[in-house]
Amino acid sequence: SKLFSIYNRERRTDPGLKGTIVLEIVIAPSGEVVEVRIVSSELNNSKLERRILSRIKQFNFGEKDVGTVTVSYPIEFIPS
Repeated sequence: SKLFSIYNRERRTDPGLKGTIVLEIVIAPSGEVVEVRIVSSELNNSKLERRILSRIKQFNFGEKDVGTVTVSYPIEFIPS
């Protein structure tokens, strides 16, 4: 996935980088991400966290016949 590509690039300068980040994502009925924020993070890497937020803002989950949805989404980054 795109997020793990971003993570692996950052690991080049920080090989021990790992941890879980929990995001709150607000998705509009159109499928567009209208807001994303970090609820918690073990990454201790603000550059990576900013890149993850920026990438998720570009996601589109596809149009659905529902109202705006807010989801909590944990992502675990571990070296492969």
